[in-house]
Amino acid sequence: MLKRYRASAVVQFERIGDYVDPILDSIATHDMTVEAKEGIRHIRSPFGSATFELIDGGFRMTAEAPDAGGLNRLKHALVGPIGFIAAREKLEIRWDGDHAEPALPDDLRILHVHAVEDLTPRFRRIVFRGKNLARYDRKDQLHCRLIFQPRGVEEPSWPMLDHRGHVVWPKDRAVPTRVYTIRSIDTARDEITIDFARHANPGPATTWALNAEPGDIAGILGPAAEGPKPAGFYVLLGDETALPGMARILESLPADAKGHAFIELDAETDAMPLDCPAGMSVTLLCRNGAAAGTTGLLEQAIRTVDWPKNLREAFVWGGCEHKAFSAIHRYLKRELGLPRDRFVLFSHWHRTLSEEDIIAKGAEAYLPE
Repeated sequence: MLKRYRASAVVQFERIGDYVDPILDSIATHDMTVEAKEGIRHIRSPFGSATFELIDGGFRMTAEAPDAGGLNRLKHALVGPIGFIAAREKLEIRWDGDHAEPALPDDLRILHVHAVEDLTPRFRRIVFRGKNLARYDRKDQLHCRLIFQPRGVEEPSWPMLDHRGHVVWPKDRAVPTRVYTIRSIDTARDEITIDFARHANPGPATTWALNAEPGDIAGILGPAAEGPKPAGFYVLLGDETALPGMARILESLPADAKGHAFIELDAETDAMPLDCPAGMSVTLLCRNGAAAGTTGLLEQAIRTVDWPKNLREAFVWGGCEHKAFSAIHRYLKRELGLPRDRFVLFSHWHRTLSEEDIIAKGAEAYLPE
């Protein structure tokens, strides 16, 4: 009989009721399914299976995987969302059971820049090449985490996962990482394409992309984040950060799909040709120099939609700056009453916080206000 690697953790946390729903929602967006049976959430992932159970004064988790590396990866898939959503609580999760040494994540792939193209004044496309990319060819999981290596580095530094489910870096040499949408993937050509939006104050990822040359090295982890679901009526919306995902979704919709796509850009010069069904109207919303997240353009646009009487026929997918995200989320959930499983909405970025700031602050910097 093949050995199974198992671990469990009991966490004392009196306020778990305040966090359990967003924790489980966050777990589900990381390429895992969550199903409730007799009060226990059963979680399945490509790396193994787990359970999450509320107990008096806290919660209990179990994790099981076919190999030691998979156990570390599964622990990370649980500890990461919990630690982020409940960041202010500074929870300490101690695992009992099988112990695995730090290892590279099973989903890590090494990429090399193959081609660079400026699509518009604000968008740069980078085509990467790598091996064994089939796991990233998913229509239901659109995002990935890129790991940006300095040019000319002789020994790239890759994140490892330890027995706690935490990220550790060899010799503490961390390099920048950021989440991006996979614009397209061609496994026959071993290619993944990412479209980067230029920002007024570029961070480490944008700076890397602006200076990228063929041969530069990056890593990729994932995939994650939910894609579209079958519907009779679609509404897609977002700013520059969501345009790659919207473009990918539009070109994958059925030929008879109906609905609207609202795209907020700084200027018309950043608009790109879109391949979409004839029944999908595309509306360009220009800020004309105003900062993203300050105009209310996306919220105003979605309020003009003539929704079907049966809201379960509709599906909304979008992403944008945090303030706009919060306003749209409030409208969909509280005013429109759209069922929670009929929309996927991302706070792709925060106008006043870096990704590191968001991770440190946790839920209050990411969940809708």
